[in-house]
Amino acid sequence: MERAFRNDDAELRPLSEWFRKFARANEVPESRALDFELCLNELVTNVIHYAYADRGRHEIRVALESDGESLRATIEDDGRPFNPLEKEAPPIPHSLEEAGIGGWGIPIVRAFADELAYRRRDGRNSVTIVSRAPSRPA
Repeated sequence: MERAFRNDDAELRPLSEWFRKFARANEVPESRALDFELCLNELVTNVIHYAYADRGRHEIRVALESDGESLRATIEDDGRPFNPLEKEAPPIPHSLEEAGIGGWGIPIVRAFADELAYRRRDGRNSVTIVSRAPSRPA
């Protein structure tokens, strides 16, 4: 399943609604779907806020797949090159006063993802995130 979204914060709600419908149709457990939705929103928000030097309209393509065990999303954009695997996490603050706003999206995605991949091809960024179903007890 694939859909295009504009580089606009107003697209985050339709993205979430579309993903939730997909998750229900594929019987993804709610807690797993919530974690994955958070990651999807973080990755698309980064594209919206940081990928484009201009204020023009751009298309962000999101593809979703599920095979019952793995849940996969691929986000593609035509923005500046950005590899989230190379982004360093901000230092862990010692207090709330030291904690800044922002900078935690990519570390959150890394923490929840079972697999995260990036490639740049033909002037486009492509980020794929995979969540695998937890192993069942024997």
